[in-house]
Amino acid sequence: MAEAIVSIVVERLGNLLIQEAISFAGVSKQVKQLQVELKQIQSLLKDADARQNEGESVRQWVANMRDVAYDAEDIIERYALKVGSRKGGGIQNVLKRPFVCILREAKAIYQTRSEIGEITKRISTLSLHLQNYGIKFVSMEGGGPSSSSEKIGKQRQTYAHVEHNVVVGLEDSLKEVVACLTEEVKYKYRVVSICGMGGLGKTTLARKVYNHQQVTSHFDCRAWACISQRCQPRDVWEGVLISLISPSKDQRDEIRSLRDEELAEKLFEIQQQKKCLVILDDIWNVEDWYNLRAAFPMNDTNSRILLTSRNEALTPKVDPSGHLHKLPFLNDENSWELLQGLAISRRSEGRKMVRYCKGLPLAITVLGGLLATKQTLEEWNQVHRNVKSYIHQQDGLPISIVLGLSYDDLPSHLKLCFLYLGHFPEDFEIRTRMLIQMWVAEGLIYQMQHIGSNEETLEDVGERYLQELVQRCMVQVGQKSSFVRIKTCRLHDLMRDFCVEKAKSENFLHIINIDHESNEEIEAPIGEVRRVAISGRSSPLRHGFTLPLTSQKYFHLRSFLTFSMSLKEKSLLRNFKYLRVYMGMDFTPNINRLIHLRFLSPRYTSVRSIPSLRNLKCLQTLDLRQMYWPDNVPNDVFINMEHLRHLYLPLLAKFREKLQLPNASKLQTLVNIPVSICDVKDPTAGFDEFGKDLMPSNFTFNCLCVLKISQKKTVAITPMVMRCPHIYQLRHLGKIEKLPEHDQISQHLAQLKLANTRLEKDPMLILEKLPNLKILHLRSFAYTGKKMICSVRGFPQLQSLILYSLKDLEEWEVEEGSMPKLYHLKIEYCLNLRMVPDGLQFVSNLQKLEIVRMYPSFEERLGEGGQDFYKIRHVPSLKVIPLSHLELSYVMLLTSSAMVSYTVGA
Repeated sequence: MAEAIVSIVVERLGNLLIQEAISFAGVSKQVKQLQVELKQIQSLLKDADARQNEGESVRQWVANMRDVAYDAEDIIERYALKVGSRKGGGIQNVLKRPFVCILREAKAIYQTRSEIGEITKRISTLSLHLQNYGIKFVSMEGGGPSSSSEKIGKQRQTYAHVEHNVVVGLEDSLKEVVACLTEEVKYKYRVVSICGMGGLGKTTLARKVYNHQQVTSHFDCRAWACISQRCQPRDVWEGVLISLISPSKDQRDEIRSLRDEELAEKLFEIQQQKKCLVILDDIWNVEDWYNLRAAFPMNDTNSRILLTSRNEALTPKVDPSGHLHKLPFLNDENSWELLQGLAISRRSEGRKMVRYCKGLPLAITVLGGLLATKQTLEEWNQVHRNVKSYIHQQDGLPISIVLGLSYDDLPSHLKLCFLYLGHFPEDFEIRTRMLIQMWVAEGLIYQMQHIGSNEETLEDVGERYLQELVQRCMVQVGQKSSFVRIKTCRLHDLMRDFCVEKAKSENFLHIINIDHESNEEIEAPIGEVRRVAISGRSSPLRHGFTLPLTSQKYFHLRSFLTFSMSLKEKSLLRNFKYLRVYMGMDFTPNINRLIHLRFLSPRYTSVRSIPSLRNLKCLQTLDLRQMYWPDNVPNDVFINMEHLRHLYLPLLAKFREKLQLPNASKLQTLVNIPVSICDVKDPTAGFDEFGKDLMPSNFTFNCLCVLKISQKKTVAITPMVMRCPHIYQLRHLGKIEKLPEHDQISQHLAQLKLANTRLEKDPMLILEKLPNLKILHLRSFAYTGKKMICSVRGFPQLQSLILYSLKDLEEWEVEEGSMPKLYHLKIEYCLNLRMVPDGLQFVSNLQKLEIVRMYPSFEERLGEGGQDFYKIRHVPSLKVIPLSHLELSYVMLLTSSAMVSYTVGA
């Protein structure tokens, strides 16, 4: 991991030298030399990281190198902020500056040169220690696995004939995979993949398939090859060929004498001549497949390949038309059945303990093996009291090693991103947008990975990182958004336990649980602490407990996340001058001292006034949605935040004057912005009105992707939308004059939510022409007309449509060919709507229909035998939630009152 941290620092120094050329004029030579030194030791650390298990000395040197890299970055960034803010503006500004400022700069230059010199000496000393120990320079392009990895690889060697005695919960998976391989008329898959996290039973299922009667009778011959992390193509080819042809001793010798290309060609021909099944177990990356594929025909063959992997991304690379089977976790009953098969049953205690395994067969197997040695109830209770540690610490192949293989295989930058997930409590649903913003703020995503389209942002790169962790089955997907993006994610409990232990051992993260009874129960960190996460529900003010954050070990904190509602950190923040990420329960004047801060999210807090934020020039994300907003907020509170990318305000936030926004060229997200009282700052256009015309006519928000607006006055939305060419998510709460024409709206728009917009013209006539719109919500008087029409070929990509409280809507027409991809439709509280549209019968893709709080007569028409049943009979899922008796009585009362008023008025 130290190598990954040094990589980030090297890249960061390079970027600073380019971006802050004027600021670094006095120390550029020293910074460049530091960069060279770090690059050199980086190639040593690749070997040292892999050999940390060989001795305490290596671990300590690697830990020291992590601290050196962090210290170097702190020194350089502190100098850039201190001196860079005073420079610039040309020679005239330099001449105008007071002499005392020039003296301060000279002192800063001298101090920084001295500090860089000390850092360079520390690097040289550590480099010498590592080389004397035998640590070798390794090419940054790669390097062989460590001896410990090879040892584990040998332990994990798999064979087709070795089957577990107790296997449960694989019946459905076995049936599906066997069918995909043998039912050639129905399925024509050349490659079938079984994927899932370590310990889930991929190899066990593959063995069951390999030895299944239907498989053995269908194929002429079969072969099993365990690839693992050290793939040797020739060894794999030889083993597979020998298994397929069962050669004599002379033929074996002949096979071994073949050149690589001859061997691959012979294996290729056998699979074309015969109906063969080849199982490639535990294949890790696509490069291994590229090295193997010359021996495997992909066309014009009846042979099949079954592979198992922790990496879902392999399947489309091996065969784009192949079948991917994602192995599920065991349910409660199957988990209990597996444990019963492994250990003498003590129902009550066993059921409690098996829940800790969260459906992971390997964990249940480890637990069962342990319980099988325990005969008495007291022994079982002892295991129950320590069940988590027992699961992780048993002999043989502990879970930590199995899961550790996935971690060891990660590229260095993904290791850091994975360890960062350890901040979050167990079973916590992590908002991925927030997580990626934290990664960016910490510098874990850097420009070297910034490849592909010029429009790709660091957040886009972070999304790719997360997707890769998901594909490697290390992170689980919680919710998905309408754009097939991951909305929330989480860690399996056992994967989180591994993550936390690894983060502790690497001194990456220190976790404090304030539910502990006393300070003695909190494990003291070794060395400087860079990240802290605090969790627990108890009050830390109870007797005998104080937060151990006043020690100098914590003064270099970069991330401080609290998940305790009872914790207040007022007196603590002043010490954390290098803090970059803060998510806490307080918002105090000390915030303004944290000049390195990039991510700020005070949560569930109430303040009488917003403290000054003028010094927070580095801030990238400011999330104020979960705090009480006072009325006396100054209008220039955000103006100095020149690097601001994401701004979230509380709903209907108020300001005394026009709110001034910072440099808009970097803004990607604006949420709950009061548009009628905004100015936007642009370095070329100065301050221009952001109200009536919303923004300067010559200015474009090129980075803005998410915009959520709430306001009370009627506004013209067209100028705003036209200045956001890449927006994909737009929410507007409040009245607007009219919708823009479809060609004035970004073609990237995928999600649109309108509420209380009070549009008088049918919005569908415009919105149905948006080529990529996937989600549309019209809520609470978004449209006040009586008729709505969805035309043929309209809404080509729409997947979800919600109509809520459109109380004037009476008729909705859907033409045949409209909304071909609509999956989900919800109609709620549209009480004047007479019936569902006739054209709904042609929306064949519709899978889920919700009718909520509509009149009983509307619902009755949709029932079997009802007048409108033919329109929705093809929909698999129909959910009806009627008006409550109280609501129905209230609505009927209002209706009768309106009729009386009409009669009297007439």
